[in-house]
Amino acid sequence: MKRYANYLIPAAVCFAVGLFFRFALMGYKVLGYGFMLIALAALYFMALKILSPRAPKVTRFLDKFGSYGIIIFCFALVITVAMIAVDSNTADNGGADYAIVLGAGVNGEEPSASLAARLRAAKEYAEANQDCMLIVSGGKGDNENITEAECMRRWLVRNGVDEARIVTEDRATSTEENLAFSRAVILGREPDFNGRVCVITEVYHVTRAKLFAHKAGFTNVVSAWGWTGLPVLTANYYIREALGVWHYLVFSR
Repeated sequence: MKRYANYLIPAAVCFAVGLFFRFALMGYKVLGYGFMLIALAALYFMALKILSPRAPKVTRFLDKFGSYGIIIFCFALVITVAMIAVDSNTADNGGADYAIVLGAGVNGEEPSASLAARLRAAKEYAEANQDCMLIVSGGKGDNENITEAECMRRWLVRNGVDEARIVTEDRATSTEENLAFSRAVILGREPDFNGRVCVITEVYHVTRAKLFAHKAGFTNVVSAWGWTGLPVLTANYYIREALGVWHYLVFSR
């Protein structure tokens, strides 16, 4: 097996790293699966090397198919991530009638790092846009003692935002539901609403959130965002969002 060490050792290392990211750390699931896929790719090419003396034409085809497939996938992923990064850099985000703050994880009754980043952005937006109402959207997930909406409401009030400016939407369990249910809340208050809405989330999540906002029926959508400040976690989420955008374009349009 020494001749295959160049495949087995990287595969074993990547698989171990993937297990660590997937199960030992919270929020790094996509990176975990990514390293596991790299391990499987190494084993795939090792299998082709073993089979090549018996079926050289087939293995040559499979080798090219795998190589070009990986190159195309990586190229598409880089392009999508770059487009998401550019899209998040929105300068014209003021003057919204409503700002929808999208939920994220709650640790017991306190916001996770991701949710805290969104809340800091929401607080700054509320201070800069005094006439804007805030809709905090998010239901109760596993291992959460309160709904994400209630956690956000408490945090914002505790940090100086007038409670009269905050409307809670506590049923949503996904980004799509965040925007659809928030639109229902707005139409319940203003049946003919057609104004500007600001979606507040994290920097990596802006593109997909805006897509779902347009799908929900909003026509004038801008965004504001926060950042956890954790580069590896942000990279994990950028990759996840790129895959999410692909899923949206294929299945949700």
